[in-house]
Amino acid sequence: MAPALLARVGGHSAKAIITCMLAMPAYLSLGALRLPDDPNLTPLPPRPHSVKEAVELPPKLTAWVSDHFGFRTSFIEAGNILRFRLFHEFSTVQLAYGQNGRYFMAAHAKTVGPYQAMTTVCGKGKANDSTIPYLNKLFTAFHAAGMQPKLLVVPSSPAVYPEDVPSSLVEECTSTDTAAARVLAAPELLPEARSAILYPLKEMREIKKTATLFPKTWFHWGGAGLDQVARLTVSTFWQMPLDQPPLKLRTYMDRSDLAHMMIGIDLKSEMTDPDHGASGIQACFGGDCFPEIASVSRILGDVSRFRNPHAPKRRLLIVSDSFGAKMAQWLSRYYGEVEHFCSSHTFELSPQQVDEMKAYIYRQPADTDILFLYHDGGAMYDVLRNGTQMILPAPLAPTPTP
Repeated sequence: MAPALLARVGGHSAKAIITCMLAMPAYLSLGALRLPDDPNLTPLPPRPHSVKEAVELPPKLTAWVSDHFGFRTSFIEAGNILRFRLFHEFSTVQLAYGQNGRYFMAAHAKTVGPYQAMTTVCGKGKANDSTIPYLNKLFTAFHAAGMQPKLLVVPSSPAVYPEDVPSSLVEECTSTDTAAARVLAAPELLPEARSAILYPLKEMREIKKTATLFPKTWFHWGGAGLDQVARLTVSTFWQMPLDQPPLKLRTYMDRSDLAHMMIGIDLKSEMTDPDHGASGIQACFGGDCFPEIASVSRILGDVSRFRNPHAPKRRLLIVSDSFGAKMAQWLSRYYGEVEHFCSSHTFELSPQQVDEMKAYIYRQPADTDILFLYHDGGAMYDVLRNGTQMILPAPLAPTPTP
């Protein structure tokens, strides 16, 4: 009798435990009714007022429950950790694990095809039709304004480390016939534009053999190899003296710029940056660095400024995508002043702020070198165009006839 009773009690206890385990997350999900709507989650559907709306309600309600189920974030995090630890897999197409311990941003959006961000910068990539016309327009506009800008197109990590991409992409990414290379070779590109563009793919593949250019868990570049790219840029474009004292360095572990894409996965890499304080360079990062155009710099956000009393008294203006922030630090070795502006948010500027920015950044042209710096995915696919078309300078006023 006792064993039978215990079996019945045990059976009912198991049912109660399972019921509680399911009821607790369901109960917690009701708390979402009191929270403001999250645009990233499915909203609660309204009460149906017709047969048609009632028929459409179940899948909408299911979608809401899926997005608001209690412990949802914890379950997602646990699933991410399990897949990553066991199989080095990610639940998003935006990340990919390659070879030799390297990770890649595989896609710029969740709705595009696999490896979109990698194939566009490797051998099968094709630049947008607008790229060459805009490059011609950019350099023509600056030349008409009496300025001689240069453009550094930074090869992305799949092109620099083709041996580390997933095996199915190795051959494609090993090719040097990339979208950027084809644009530079295109007859439609004006000679004066071509001569002002540097795409150092071959050079960076050599540099990587002795110095880091992309930490293994990062999308953006970083590491001591950037000093060699800085020297290459300065000597190629402006023949600046390279005998400036080397920068002091600091090495530290830093969280990957890809880690935010997968909750629960904490990717880190060793990072090496200049130690500006130890190098005697005044460094400033962020929107407060330019009180002369405070409202502009605070909108742009990703801006920086460096003053080096040991370097030639010349100014370097850098306009870039998100790849400019790291290089600006290394280029501070060669210029008395470096001013860096990321163009990702120029579209938020008012017409008056655009005029203020142009008047400020294009001041003293005789004492200023101008560098546009965009990674290949930005330069070839309209990030450069979208970020700079509103800040192109006006042509010089014609000289009055005596």
